[in-house]
Amino acid sequence: MITLGRTWRGLWTLAGILLLMAGLMSGCSEESNEAAVGSSREGGAGSGNEPFPMKLMIPGLNAENPGKDNAFHQAIEQYTNSSLDITWVPQDTYDEKSNLLMVSGELPDLMYVKSMKSSSFLNAIKAGAFWEIGPELKNYPNLSQANEEILDNLAIDGKVYAVYRHSAPAQVGVTYRKDWLERLGLSEPRTPEEFYKLLKAFKENDPDQNGKDDTYGFIYWKEDFLSMFRILANWYGSPNIWGVDENGELIPDFVTKEYMDALNFMKRLYDEELMNPNFAVLAGAKANDMFLAGEGGAMFSSLNNPAAWSAAGKTEPGAELGVFSTLEARYGKRARAGSGYLGVYMIPKRSVQTEEQFHRILQFLDQMNDAPMQNLLEYGIEGRHYKVEDGKAVMLDTELMQSEILDYKHLQLKVAMNLLPAGGLHPVQEKVEELKAANEEYAVYNPAQPFDSNTYTKKGQQLDDMRYDMMAKYVMGDLDAEGYQKAVQKWMDAGGSKVIEELNQQYRRSKK
Repeated sequence: MITLGRTWRGLWTLAGILLLMAGLMSGCSEESNEAAVGSSREGGAGSGNEPFPMKLMIPGLNAENPGKDNAFHQAIEQYTNSSLDITWVPQDTYDEKSNLLMVSGELPDLMYVKSMKSSSFLNAIKAGAFWEIGPELKNYPNLSQANEEILDNLAIDGKVYAVYRHSAPAQVGVTYRKDWLERLGLSEPRTPEEFYKLLKAFKENDPDQNGKDDTYGFIYWKEDFLSMFRILANWYGSPNIWGVDENGELIPDFVTKEYMDALNFMKRLYDEELMNPNFAVLAGAKANDMFLAGEGGAMFSSLNNPAAWSAAGKTEPGAELGVFSTLEARYGKRARAGSGYLGVYMIPKRSVQTEEQFHRILQFLDQMNDAPMQNLLEYGIEGRHYKVEDGKAVMLDTELMQSEILDYKHLQLKVAMNLLPAGGLHPVQEKVEELKAANEEYAVYNPAQPFDSNTYTKKGQQLDDMRYDMMAKYVMGDLDAEGYQKAVQKWMDAGGSKVIEELNQQYRRSKK
């Protein structure tokens, strides 16, 4: 645990504490780390205990780039026995800068990559420009704990070339008016049918007690890729964008019976006027405004939204928000998952030319998952930014921490979860953190995530528009079941069949 007095005592104090801690941890964990390539506390490649020099490229979100005198920079260097030369690149131009460096060949030793599946990086990976990392993960105590499904999501032709920054894979759900629920004497739903009854009550039972019929049960909006609708579809057993059929072949979710069950649930809401009728043209921001203004009782959202909206005072006076993520509809708990990562770190062969350097950089990445580094990058410095109460980290000054940590958060990997639990949270946020953790078990991933389709690259927007159009028209009654199937066939004829074929070719190869 990284500590510093409540008053700022100078960086030399922090460095001394870190050095002492590193020495103590080396002694107590020496035996468990023998399997790793080199002790996780040893110095640079072939240089005894001298700090290992390393050039990094990381996105910069702040106008001010941190320097080497930054407390977080020095804490990381001391703990990992490294000398970091960091190039901070503005977030808005990061992909452009990355592509230029790829062309020039002037790459850092370790680079953060936002868009690993872009054509430029895919071509470079396939040409052998980056070290393959997958076979080495087992040799490091923290990296060996990487989630296999997330590794599958970032794999290229079945091989892993990156260490991911963990992002809770399933962090979406339903935000609802908890004060309305309690006022109507109802309980949080456990099944889609109970959810329907809740929305019906929000519409018909005057939950805001103004004597008017002016509320919808559910607020929905035009979302071209149907990411939020898949929360509901996954409850009903639908795949997440792509699934695997009984023949072991990839199929799109919208051709399955389970997806149609979810569509019929939405159609029921629409037909009974329990949701806003203009959903097919309503912008997402406007949907948020309607919900926050009390025009509806529930909506799909990020799990993080309720606490953020409440903290920012965006809800109407007296409103209390609640949140849930999974409902059970004959298939057990299922939570729609994203990729499970937010950017990755990759090691270019052009700048890292020896096995020794390569393993030393992996050692650095492994160390960044140790508890002292995770707590540092999550909460700051104990006594200055947070305190520990009942085994939990309670923030003392979040604004100060954010102003001093600047962009070092990009080094927060969380491949292995070694964090102190957070304390002092708003009850909604405390529940959100519990849901995120529980959803790791229930997460439904997209099995086609690792693969790319040339046809989809060219025609993806057209195909996505067709998919949304058939969904919206079916819900609104402009298409019946037969018309929906005809629309599916048009999608196939427009290039969808080719996308299925291309993805399945790669899927089969990955299973050999």
